[in-house]
Amino acid sequence: MKALICLSFAILASMVHADTTAIWAGRADITFSGTSTLHDWGGKVSAKPFSTTVILDATGKPIRIQAEVRIEAAKMDTAEAKRDENMRKAMKVTDHPLISGLIDVPASQIAADGKTPTKLPMTLTLLGKPQKVTATITNWKLVGGKATFDLDFPVSMKDSGISVPTVLLFIRVGDGVKVHASVTLTQS
Repeated sequence: MKALICLSFAILASMVHADTTAIWAGRADITFSGTSTLHDWGGKVSAKPFSTTVILDATGKPIRIQAEVRIEAAKMDTAEAKRDENMRKAMKVTDHPLISGLIDVPASQIAADGKTPTKLPMTLTLLGKPQKVTATITNWKLVGGKATFDLDFPVSMKDSGISVPTVLLFIRVGDGVKVHASVTLTQS
């Protein structure tokens, strides 16, 4: 009987100190921009609604952040039909309809001070090819159950496997694309 009481207290104690999980509903509006021989170009797309899982320790401090953000490549819009058509061909949207960002990191990698996030390591998958990127977080605000922030990172088309043909023998698109996301997370 004494062993049963001790076991019951051990189970209750472990339940009190167990990690908990918070789910945050997410949305992101994304812009992207690049250069070419003639002029700069840009576009926009919204991510599909997503969930962010925040694992908390017994004191309520975040210890791990997990999310998968997906973008429908065919919905990327540069406001120029011919450019959009060429972009979709170069990105092989029929074979690779989704672009994804996978986040699964300890909270300490995102917020060194434990409060204000500054970096976000993630795995970006374009054309089915995963690559590690680290985004910079700015304009972080947390009010009640709502967090908003901006996220910026560069993408190399060459490293991503995106090949854009030269137009008229001299118009070339630059390799670097700047990606900017305005993110809102709302605690569920």
